[in-house]
Amino acid sequence: MHLAQELVASQNHLASLPNLYYKVREALLDQDLDIGDLSDLIAADPAITGSLLRIANSAFYGFPRKIETLSRAISLIGLDQVGEIVLASTLAAAFSGIRPHRMDMGRFWRGSIRRALLCRQFARSLGERDAERAFVVGLLSDMGHLVMYHAVPDLMGIVLDTAQDGLLAQAEQERSIVGCDFTEVGAALCAAWHLPASIGSVIACQLTPEQGGEHSAEAARLNLAISMAECLERGESAGASCPLLCDAAPDLAGVDLALMPVFAEHCEAQLESVMTSLGVS
Repeated sequence: MHLAQELVASQNHLASLPNLYYKVREALLDQDLDIGDLSDLIAADPAITGSLLRIANSAFYGFPRKIETLSRAISLIGLDQVGEIVLASTLAAAFSGIRPHRMDMGRFWRGSIRRALLCRQFARSLGERDAERAFVVGLLSDMGHLVMYHAVPDLMGIVLDTAQDGLLAQAEQERSIVGCDFTEVGAALCAAWHLPASIGSVIACQLTPEQGGEHSAEAARLNLAISMAECLERGESAGASCPLLCDAAPDLAGVDLALMPVFAEHCEAQLESVMTSLGVS
């Protein structure tokens, strides 16, 4: 974990998220939150404001009239979704200038957003109260790779040239060649950003959810989302026959595999709209 922390620390521009994100997160935790005050806070960032308005006016929501004010957009989208959009917009901006050699950024963002959307759907299907947290976990789950490709591009090039197919094999090769894998770097990034420690714990055990202790179920849902997202990226059906990273994931997650086609359909219906709104399409 020490090496993972060093890789994160070497990327000065990623050492912390913009203050606005923390202010918005704090505001959303306030039981007496005033929509007008939140609107004023978010309006300080034109990029995030634009993302919220684009999403509110997207085909996914299908509101009959154009939404022109931030306060109206927040009211219609809902506070949970606002938190998700603010984080996604913040990450898109933080990584906007990063174009690592041999890393397909379009594929990276599609995968990250698919994971986030699927994790949120899993949480909602199980009646979890904090679906926004599930979205955040999915969105952050592969950020470790972005750091690694940028911090140690030559070593990651060797990993790509020598690893067998599949995320598990690549992670093993990362540990062998770099000294840590993307899950460790992702967890270190969460710590550097002062996100809840439990989020970093889930990301750290996303490939081995059975070792996640109290976070096993959440890590298993993320593991399942990764499997589904990879199927969708390959153009395959993300149903019960989708190859799994971890065979124990469905049982640990408590997710009904029979519902996978429905989850996949909902995910794909939202994907392009979210990517376009965030400017990462």
